[in-house]
Parts: sequence; structure tokens; C-alpha cells
Amino acid sequence: MLTVYRLIRDKYRGEPLSVEGSRLFGGRWNPKGTGVLYATSTPELGLIESLAHAPGVRYEELPTYWVFSLEMPEDIRYFSREELPDYWQDETYDRTQVWLSQWLAKPDQLAVAIPSVLFSLSYNILLHHGHSLFGQVRVVGQEIQPVDRRLWRGRH
Repeated sequence: MLTVYRLIRDKYRGEPLSVEGSRLFGGRWNPKGTGVLYATSTPELGLIESLAHAPGVRYEELPTYWVFSLEMPEDIRYFSREELPDYWQDETYDRTQVWLSQWLAKPDQLAVAIPSVLFSLSYNILLHHGHSLFGQVRVVGQEIQPVDRRLWRGRH
């Protein structure tokens, strides 16, 4: 089994394995209408990714974040930076959302690991809820993840 991490806002902490947000809004690696569970290889990357996508609010208005430790089967395909398309770091997602279309339509593995655009030595882990092993993904830990004021200084 492999441990991965998922950072989510307090209002969603009751559904840490839900793919509804990615289904409704899409993400870098999935289009709207296709839900996947986004997790990270390290809890720190989860925080970095969450803050990068946080709305332009003052520090005092940041939501409370929870970090969930997830245990999953080691059925995962790792992509290196060299295997990714030239546009993998684009600010718009229209091209990256279709790059995994074959896996999204018919997952041959539970998860894929893709280097983070923000810190490419760590991985974003996408778990496919339609894969037969998804039912074996378990929450093994959860705790509040405070955001240190120094990480938000100068933003607002």
C-alpha cells in the first residue's frame, strides 16, 4: 500500500474521497464532466497546490484546510517530466485536460502520478474513481493544516 495526501477545505472534510468538485469544474488533467480524485505525493505539496488556487482573500479569510492521509493500492503509473507534452505547464488547461483522455475513459491503472507544475520534484496523484481498486482507498489520518501567516504575507 502507498500513502498519498489530500488537502481540502473544511466545508468538504466530510467527503474526502469525493470527485464531485473535479467533475463539476475540471482541473489541469481532467475536463468538466469527468471526476478524478486529486491527491499529492507529500502533504507539503498539497498545501502549496491549495494556496496557489486560493481565492484572492486576506489571510484572515482563508478557509480552514484539512490534510487527509490516504492509503491506496500501489497500482500507479508515474510520468516523468520528459514524458509530458510540451504544454504541460500551460496556464490554461484546455490542452492538458485531454492529454489523459484514454486513461480517463478506460482506466487501466488506479492512479497516475504527474509532476507538479509548482514543484516538479513532487507528484500530483490522480486516482480514478471508476477503477475497480478505488474501493480499497482508505482514509488513515486527518488533521487540520494551519496556514502559517508567512506563506500569505504580501498577497493581501
